[in-house]
Amino acid sequence: MTLDALTGLQLESVRARIAPEKVAEYVAATGDDPDRWVDVAPPSYAGALLFMAAPLFLDRDDVRAHTRVLVHVDQRFLWHGPLDVGADLKLVGSVAKVRSRGAATFVTFAVAVDGSEGRLLDSTSTFLLGEEPAAEPGVDHGEPPAPLRGPNEAPSRVQPVGEGSVLPSLAKSASRVDLVRYAGASGDFNAIHYDHEAARGAGLDGIVVHGLLMGAWMAQLAAARSSRPDPLAELRLRFRAAMRPAISSTVRGVINGEPADGLERVDLAVVADDVELVTGHATVRVG
Repeated sequence: MTLDALTGLQLESVRARIAPEKVAEYVAATGDDPDRWVDVAPPSYAGALLFMAAPLFLDRDDVRAHTRVLVHVDQRFLWHGPLDVGADLKLVGSVAKVRSRGAATFVTFAVAVDGSEGRLLDSTSTFLLGEEPAAEPGVDHGEPPAPLRGPNEAPSRVQPVGEGSVLPSLAKSASRVDLVRYAGASGDFNAIHYDHEAARGAGLDGIVVHGLLMGAWMAQLAAARSSRPDPLAELRLRFRAAMRPAISSTVRGVINGEPADGLERVDLAVVADDVELVTGHATVRVG
């Protein structure tokens, strides 16, 4: 059975609240600035909102059989206002597109998030689903000790610009314990992020860091360019390579051009051992 027939599917709406304790849990799990995100959630909390709606699709009986391999390929978030703590939300997920390529299926999944006064967020994800891994895993070297990680710097409140419009980088890493904490805070319980055998069965060498956790690190660097409660207008992410726990990475940002109409583009990447793991760009509301 293919998933093509699900194109255009609109799922039941989900009611949710941006609870202060959940925001604090998310900020801690992503290594963000706890003093900044008190009255509003950080922009990357959009990832947690995505996974309030996505399980209604991914856990369907007719979809689950295709998710032995489940990979987040790319992501786009559009923010229309701040994510105020205490706000009541309605989330509606839908399947915008399904396309097959050999044994793999690419699903474009959209989520619309509305507050009491209108649209707050639009999310568009591309998921790769498959019944068999595309390749065999490498040599099994096991997993690092659960608490082991490298540096995990929090962003400064407002990031200065260095020579050549290059932003001061952030050193980031995640332990296996961090991945469990992030799963609980974000709702992303894909087993490849905490279960060694499941990750190996999906063709990976072992468990890997959540793509949206690395995306949250990138959003932190970009959001530090603005003091506004809604610092980001857009974030685009392309997940290019997996990151293993306890590996040290660097989040890099470069300002692309001059601000226009109060908006600034920042090109972003998460890099480890000279390999770009995630690339993308953010549109920042400067000020």
